[in-house]
Amino acid sequence: MKSILMSLLLGISITAHAASQLPGDSVYQVGGTWQTADGQSIPLESLAGKQQVIALIFTGCSNSCPVIVESMKRVEKQIPAAKRGQIGFVLVSLTPDTDSPKALKTFADKKGLNANWKLLRGNNELVRTLSNALNGRYKVAKDGDVAHSNTVTLLNEQGQIQLQAPGTLTGIKPVIEAVEK
Repeated sequence: MKSILMSLLLGISITAHAASQLPGDSVYQVGGTWQTADGQSIPLESLAGKQQVIALIFTGCSNSCPVIVESMKRVEKQIPAAKRGQIGFVLVSLTPDTDSPKALKTFADKKGLNANWKLLRGNNELVRTLSNALNGRYKVAKDGDVAHSNTVTLLNEQGQIQLQAPGTLTGIKPVIEAVEK
């Protein structure tokens, strides 16, 4: 029991130290605990250390979200195979109340997303805060549909916004060019 408590305290200490090392304009400053499609709880700042291509989506979307995911997959395909592990891909659910880890996992499987992708859900407050940090906008309608920005963001290793582009098959070109460099 004592070793478990010490491990927990060490983990909290490391996480707090990592967050304090992030620049003030890092989106990872949003913090919080996020749940993955595998049901694991992770701190947002755990994404630090490599570039991330990130977008806000919801699994029940039949319009812009599938296009956003396909455009991000296009970015991934343009990265040389040897460099693919150096850039992560993150999808954050705008509807965490309905996008359970199981729903996220099913979505990832259906879209053919590999282990280089993280699908995250947080509580509604965290999602709103992250959306604002990413300059995103969304509104959940009474019927559960979501009107939202279709922006794809490239973050540097410390979570600072490097580039934002429309999450369309043609609009994603600046992100493709940036990750090819």
